[in-house]
Amino acid sequence: MSSNSAPVVDRIRIIPRPDDFLDRNVGASGEVFFDKQANTLRVYSGKLAGGYSVVTEDNLARNIANAKVAAVKYTTTVARNTGDNANVYYLNGAETPTLTFVIGYTYIFDQSDDTNVYFPNANGTTLNQHQLAFSSDNANGVVGGGTAYENEVRYYLDDDPKTLAEYYAGFNAATSRQVQITITNDTPATLYYWCKNHAGMGGTINVAEPGTGGGGGGSGASVDVSDTPPGTPSAGNIWFDSSTGSLFVYITDTDSSQWVQPTAPVPDFSTFSSVQITGGAQSIDASTKSDTLNFTAGTNITMTIDEASNTLTINSTGGGGGGGGGSYDQSLNTSDSVTFASLTTPSFTNSGSGGALFDSASTITLDAPDGILLENISKQSEILSSLTGATGVVAHDFGANAIFDHTSIAANFTANITNVPTTTDRALNVVLVLRQGATPYIPNAVQIDGVAQTINWVEALAPTGNANSIDVITFSLLRVGATWTVLGGYTNYG
Repeated sequence: MSSNSAPVVDRIRIIPRPDDFLDRNVGASGEVFFDKQANTLRVYSGKLAGGYSVVTEDNLARNIANAKVAAVKYTTTVARNTGDNANVYYLNGAETPTLTFVIGYTYIFDQSDDTNVYFPNANGTTLNQHQLAFSSDNANGVVGGGTAYENEVRYYLDDDPKTLAEYYAGFNAATSRQVQITITNDTPATLYYWCKNHAGMGGTINVAEPGTGGGGGGSGASVDVSDTPPGTPSAGNIWFDSSTGSLFVYITDTDSSQWVQPTAPVPDFSTFSSVQITGGAQSIDASTKSDTLNFTAGTNITMTIDEASNTLTINSTGGGGGGGGGSYDQSLNTSDSVTFASLTTPSFTNSGSGGALFDSASTITLDAPDGILLENISKQSEILSSLTGATGVVAHDFGANAIFDHTSIAANFTANITNVPTTTDRALNVVLVLRQGATPYIPNAVQIDGVAQTINWVEALAPTGNANSIDVITFSLLRVGATWTVLGGYTNYG
């Protein structure tokens, strides 16, 4: 019997369907469709909605990321930086962190938050898009004259794979937006994440071998060893001070960052059963095995124990040490003048005669989160800064004072208020005294730390100034959230 070598059919067409149809379809056992968005086959068992996707090179990486196997996700948002002078990326709440990516891991930048589409504008109003991409040759990518790095980089809008150009074009219309990169042995040692439309928004990515960094993108368990702190630490970095043998961890909280030396609880070994104070040399003596530690007073120090109150009083009888010699109890009551490098106390009371004197070689700063309360103030004076020949943009240093006396004004000018605190829900006042000549001039524009602000004048009328008189302009700077509101007031003194 002769066989026919010709195929029964020379082609098979499998019906293409979109994701929304395939995801809700249960199908019949053995039924097959073509997923035209994921470019793969969808096979159904008749039991599971959505069926099973046939693995391809592209969706393999996607499935691994969705399964959270060797995958790290960054919730990516856009907000003002700490200095309030630029828009930047925040990754899981951290401002433009330096990241460490490990070979073999997949990293997902989720830009679904609408700050990526509109910030600093209100959601749903004016577009200001911040599409994220990678570069290996420029910190600002194409914006800085470099190129986009796309090896093992994938883009998704509403879970559909896209090219970089398609990701840019469909960014604002999508509900979910993700950029995904898988790190391989071919990935450059240094990458950058950057914004398509704006410079200075991203940061650096360091690529590490497995075991040298954390899969989460931090510095892992690596330790910097030096006699000075690392110059640009990130939260969680560890530093071993080679000069002292001390170990430090870099901690970042809501309002500060600092190196902190970890401490561990000390077990109670009951090393000393008593403490005794004896005369003799000026030393603390525990040179031999003993259950007694002896404090020895010296020529200038006396020590007294009050067993009834269980207190130790140390009394300096003269000389030495900055405090002028004084005695202090547990509440630090003294009639002597005392010098401190720093002082932490819930209250300060002057129980003696006359007024208490706080004297400093420089500025005395009072800072409290709930405000400073001053009562019974009998005298008050403020520093006055003199400025002459104002024209163009004129800096007014709020860090030095808040009253500025202008003479010989040359033209209308922009008042740039610098070194302004950015604590939210605060009101600050700046006063400009204008000593006018034959032609009056005013500050017709305002900047705060170089950023232009709108002046809301009293009765919506901008002043024009008065010749040969004194005009006073008052700017009230209201800080609510991350937004400034400037109120302008005007008074003429004839």
